[in-house]
Amino acid sequence: MNSETAKLPREQSYPLKPSILEAALKTARVSIDTHLVRRPGKIFSADFWPPNPNVPYERLYVRIGSVPAEQAQAARDRFERAVVPALVAWIGNILALDPQSPIRREKQHLSLNEF
Repeated sequence: MNSETAKLPREQSYPLKPSILEAALKTARVSIDTHLVRRPGKIFSADFWPPNPNVPYERLYVRIGSVPAEQAQAARDRFERAVVPALVAWIGNILALDPQSPIRREKQHLSLNEF
């Protein structure tokens, strides 16, 4: 898994550690090229990218924003309890499909704000 983390402004925190996502994918035996981007802001989403002429393999691209520091522990708990399992189930379901499935051949998007 690749991860990039931007510096946070004061009083902000990230609700997800890369190691938590990596461990959840490994435990679920979900194998996909994964890129986690943590940046300040309110973006919480994931995209599945199928192979294309420029990149011949499937990819998972996850964007995690920041939360106010005083909300960090509650947000981490929510991510570990609900968001990460939902994300892992979502990508696992896509990868369980036949490679020729219309869903698996097209880009898919998941908003992580809903969990």
